[in-house]
Amino acid sequence: MVSLGTTCSPRASYSFTNIGNEATIREHPDIRPSCTTSGHWIPSTSTGYNYRSGGGISNTWWYNQTDRIRQVPVQSLPQPLNHFKTFSVFYSGGGGFWVLRGDGTTPDPSEAWMPLRFDPVADGSSYLTPAGACDTLQCQRPDQLWAHKLLPNIYHGPYTQNPNYGGLRGDLPIFLALVALSMDPANLPTWLPWMFQGSQWHPHTLDHGFTWAGGSTTKDLTNLEDGAYGKYFN
Repeated sequence: MVSLGTTCSPRASYSFTNIGNEATIREHPDIRPSCTTSGHWIPSTSTGYNYRSGGGISNTWWYNQTDRIRQVPVQSLPQPLNHFKTFSVFYSGGGGFWVLRGDGTTPDPSEAWMPLRFDPVADGSSYLTPAGACDTLQCQRPDQLWAHKLLPNIYHGPYTQNPNYGGLRGDLPIFLALVALSMDPANLPTWLPWMFQGSQWHPHTLDHGFTWAGGSTTKDLTNLEDGAYGKYFN
């Protein structure tokens, strides 16, 4: 989950600074999962079914000074802060990203989990949004590493050789969630500041960070073989 706020800079009344808070949320393992009509898992909208699990960069605050990002302790946050946007994002293997406007642990009854989508922009870029017109990027260039790091190939669009096409824009909390999910959480404190330098984003070179929200461990499967949960047949 990513929540953003803004604050005025004391140096110039017209400038603003993003304050980002990220928290790791998971679905409780003891509830009955929900599925789409096609059989893909979908996060629940019931209050209490998702929880903040901690770990990684949960409950850390990030200060964007327009040219770089740095982590700040909560007591050092500038005041006042005005809420901008909050989005929660889950990744489902085979199904892609699910996006909810607001806090996924206490969802607003008027909101629903929506699949990640894109709106095409006239300049050849794609706009991240949970309610877009397209399932994939409008287009991408062969030299764009970020598309392979942030997005599974189900979201990849047709290739273009136009050097001005293939950009990405859109809801900032969703973008930051994709960055967070693209690497192991332990790497974020180091790599998030690295990725934003000189007021520009740079793709990381780490392995993908997508992980399963649940499933069977090696011990689970060994216990199954040994009959700990019952025999295959009696």
